[in-house]
Amino acid sequence: MLTSEDNVVDCATNRSFRVNSNFVSHRFCKFCAAWLSVVLFAFALCGPVQGQTPGQTPDPAQRHSQAPGGKTSQSAPLQIKPRTPETEVIRLRAGELPEVTLTSNVLFRILAAEIAAQRGSYLAAGTTLLELARETSDPRIARRSLEFYLAGGNITGALDAAKIWLRISPSDDEAVSTELALGAAAGQTAGLAEALRKRIDKATDKTIAINQAISTLARMKNREQAFSIFSEAINQSTVRNLLSARLALADMAQAAGDPKQALLEARIALGANPRSEEAAVRVLEYGISTEPDTVLKEAKAFAQLHPEARRLRLGLAGQLSDQGNYEGAAAEVASMIARTPEDFELLYVQAQLAARAKRFDQARQFLDQYVTVQKQRQRAAPEGATDADAALSEGYQLRARVAQEQGRLDDAIADLVLITEPDSIYFGARMRQALIRGQQGRIDEALALIDSTEAQDDESATLGVMTATQILRNAKRLDDAIKRLEDADRLRPQTVAIKYELGMLYESQNNLPAAEKAWRQVIALDPGYGHAYNALGYALADRNVRLQEAQTLIARALELMPNDPFVMDSMGWVKFRLGDNTAAFDYLSRAYKLRPEADIAAHLGEVLWQQGKREQAIVVWREGLAKEAGNSTLVETLKRFGVKP
Repeated sequence: MLTSEDNVVDCATNRSFRVNSNFVSHRFCKFCAAWLSVVLFAFALCGPVQGQTPGQTPDPAQRHSQAPGGKTSQSAPLQIKPRTPETEVIRLRAGELPEVTLTSNVLFRILAAEIAAQRGSYLAAGTTLLELARETSDPRIARRSLEFYLAGGNITGALDAAKIWLRISPSDDEAVSTELALGAAAGQTAGLAEALRKRIDKATDKTIAINQAISTLARMKNREQAFSIFSEAINQSTVRNLLSARLALADMAQAAGDPKQALLEARIALGANPRSEEAAVRVLEYGISTEPDTVLKEAKAFAQLHPEARRLRLGLAGQLSDQGNYEGAAAEVASMIARTPEDFELLYVQAQLAARAKRFDQARQFLDQYVTVQKQRQRAAPEGATDADAALSEGYQLRARVAQEQGRLDDAIADLVLITEPDSIYFGARMRQALIRGQQGRIDEALALIDSTEAQDDESATLGVMTATQILRNAKRLDDAIKRLEDADRLRPQTVAIKYELGMLYESQNNLPAAEKAWRQVIALDPGYGHAYNALGYALADRNVRLQEAQTLIARALELMPNDPFVMDSMGWVKFRLGDNTAAFDYLSRAYKLRPEADIAAHLGEVLWQQGKREQAIVVWREGLAKEAGNSTLVETLKRFGVKP
C-alpha cells in the first residue's frame, strides 16, 4: 500500500513518473479554497441564483427521484430536467446596491477577471470588470476594476473605472476623491481647483478636507502645478485664514522646490496664530536656506516667549550646530535640561551635538550618563513597560561610533555587542561590527560575522551584501567583491542597489561594457535612479568617448538630482571635455563649494590651469590634498602637470 507516493502513468507517452500525493492534495485544497472565496464574492455581489429566492433550497427532484411515500430512492435513475434558459435581470434601487441576477455569464466574467489578475494580466481583468460594471451599475465591480488597473500601473484605465464608479455612486466621497486624484495624475486639471474648493467649503471637518485635497494632488508629477492648484483652491475658499490651511500651503510650496514661498506661507500661518509652534518650526526649517540669520533670530525670540516649545528649540539647536555654532546649540539644550531635568532624551541630544562638533570625550561623558539613566529605568519597570531597551540600544550605537572615531575599535565592538534589540538596530549593529573588523584587517572574521547574521527581510539582506562588498573593496579584493555581488544579483535580480554597485566595481576594473550593462539594467528597473545616469555619463566623459551621449545622461541625472555636487562635477567635467571651459568652471566651482572633495578639486584645478589661472589651480589642488592626500585622481592630475604637492 502506497502512502506518500503513487505511480502515475502518462497515457500519451506511456512514461512512468512519481508524484507526492500529499503535496498534490495540499495544493489542490489550496486551489479549491481560493476559488471558493471568489465564487462567494460573486454571490455576494449578485445575490441569489436565477429562479431561487434567498433561503430557498433546490428541488430535491433535481438530485434524486422520489420513491413512493415521499422517500428518496438512492438507486432510482437520476431525473434530468431540461436546462431552463437564463434571464438576466438588473433592478436598480435608489440609495441601494443594484439587484443583479447571478447568471452563468456574470459569474464567468467575474471568475475570468480574477484568474487573469492572479496571472498578472491586470489590463484584461480591469477591462472585463469595467464592462460588467457598465452593464450592472454595481459600484463594487467598478471599484474592483479600478484596483486591477492600478495594480497594472494603468492610470488611464483606472480613471475610466473611477468615472463609472462615480457615475453609479455620485454621493460616495471615496469615489469623488478617487476620480479627482486619478484625473490629476492623468493631467486632467481643468476645473480641479474649483472642485477642491467646493469640497473643502462643503466639509464639516476642514482639516480632513484639506488633507484629502493634498492627497488628491499627490499623484501629480508637476509639483509646481500641484501647488498652484492647491493655492488657488485654498485662497478662494472659506479656510484661507485657517492655520492648518496656511501650514499645508507652506508644506506644498517647500515640496515644489520654492523655499521663499514656503517661508512666506509659514510666516502668514504664524501671523494667524502667533503661539503656534508648528508655524514657528516651519519658519525656521523653510527659511534657513534663504534667510538664515533672520529666521534664527526669530526662532530664538519664539523660544524665549515659549520655553516649553520643545520641538522648536531642538530644531534651533540643530540649526545652530549646522552653522558651526556648537556653543550656542549646547547652551540651548542645557537651558532645556534646566527647565525639564526629567527629560532624559536631552542627554542623548547633548551627546549628538558634541559628537558632531568632534568633542568626543564630552560626547562619551554624556552617553555614559544617558546609558546609566536608561539602565535605571529598565530595572525600575516591568519588562517591556518602557522604551528603555530601545533607548539603550541607541545609546550603545552612538557610543560605539564615538569610540570608533577615537580609534578605540575594540571598545566600539564591546558596545555593539550589547545591542540585542530591536531587530532593525541589531542587524545594523552586527554590520557595524563587521566593518570594524574589516578596518582592523580581520577580513575573513568580518565576512563570517555577516554570513552568520540572519536577515529579516530583503532590505536587511541587501545591506549585508553591500557591507561585505565594502569590506572586500577596501581590502583590494575586488574579484571577491564582484563574485559576491554577482551571486546576490542572481538571487535578487530586481535589486537596484546591487546592480548599481556591481557596475561601479566593473568600472573600477576598467570593464566599461559590463559596467554599462549593469547601469542600463538599473535605469530599466528604476528610470528615476539618477545615480545610474550620472555614473555611466561620467565613465564615458572620463574616458573622453561618446561625449554627447555622456552629456545627455548627466543632464538627465541633473534633472533628477539638481543639487547633487557629484552630478554637478560630472557635468563640469563633460563640459570641459567638450571644450566649454566657461560652463565647466561654473559647474565645478558650484560643486566644490558644496562638497570640497579631492576628486572635485582635481577637476576644478585642471580647468583653472587651462584658463591660465595656475596659482588658483595649485591652491585648489593643495586643499584637495589636505582632504585626501592619497586620492588617485588628484595625484595623477598633479603628475600630469608636473606640480609637486
